[in-house]
Amino acid sequence: MNSHLGTKLVAIAAVTLLAAGCGSNTQNGYQGAHPVQRTTTNELNTIVFIDHQLNRTDITKTIFGERVQDTVKVTLDRSGISNSATGQLEVWTMIRNRTDYDLQIEGKALFFDANQAPLMDETMWRRVYVPANGTAIYKETSLNDRAAYFLVELREGR
Repeated sequence: MNSHLGTKLVAIAAVTLLAAGCGSNTQNGYQGAHPVQRTTTNELNTIVFIDHQLNRTDITKTIFGERVQDTVKVTLDRSGISNSATGQLEVWTMIRNRTDYDLQIEGKALFFDANQAPLMDETMWRRVYVPANGTAIYKETSLNDRAAYFLVELREGR
């Protein structure tokens, strides 16, 4: 009867270790099945995917180690900023579609002054059509000449 009890204890210990090892974790220790990007802070002068079905990395812990799964529908080939002739900040990015079908991407830009305070002149969501395996340019201009920084958010068209 002791061997039966020992077998039960070993089985319970194995299930407990398996359950502990199979949890999902992201790079900053955030628990749950969440993409890595959801745990990072958005810096100024960056372009972020707020729709995590477009581009993300999932890290899942298993009993065999970490499993990394990338979902990549679009990537950013290059980006830039400049000032217009009237002093407004212009931001642009080249979006590359990595799928075999056309995509609609929506973007909006938020602008900040030299003190990194929001200027409250964020743009409306604007749709860009990106052909299968092709590229498209998303570009926005601030509404006033006090803009010094930007943050662009991208999501899949709804």
